[in-house]
Amino acid sequence: EIPMSIADRFQAYADDFEKSYEDDDWTRIEQYFTENAAYEGMGEKAEGRAALIAKLKGGVDGFDRNMDSRTPDFQQPTVEGSTLRMNWSVTYTKAGCPNLVISGNETAEFDGDRIALLRDDLDPAAEAAMGEWMAAHGAKLQG
Repeated sequence: EIPMSIADRFQAYADDFEKSYEDDDWTRIEQYFTENAAYEGMGEKAEGRAALIAKLKGGVDGFDRNMDSRTPDFQQPTVEGSTLRMNWSVTYTKAGCPNLVISGNETAEFDGDRIALLRDDLDPAAEAAMGEWMAAHGAKLQG
């Protein structure tokens, strides 16, 4: 049996993340993370698989779900050794507001076939755009 490549494994995780976004069942992505996996992103850190998944779900619940639509665009990842890097962008729409496009880079460090460290870095321009958009339109996101 040929072991699944890191790129294939990450794609499976990304697909399952989207399914979890749709049905709010986040248990399906537990298999992709080590027990003590860490997440770093948006200036925050989560230690341990349960905290990491809670952080991902919290980010989605607090932001993405308050938008009318969310369209992710993932670039082809690059893999060096056990580290995968991928550029991404997401376009959000909200009635009465201009579209918000944020972009950045995701890094996944694998331990075997599981992610031990997941890190999201927003592009500086995207971080600025998001801050400006939130300042102007953030009040409309309050459910």
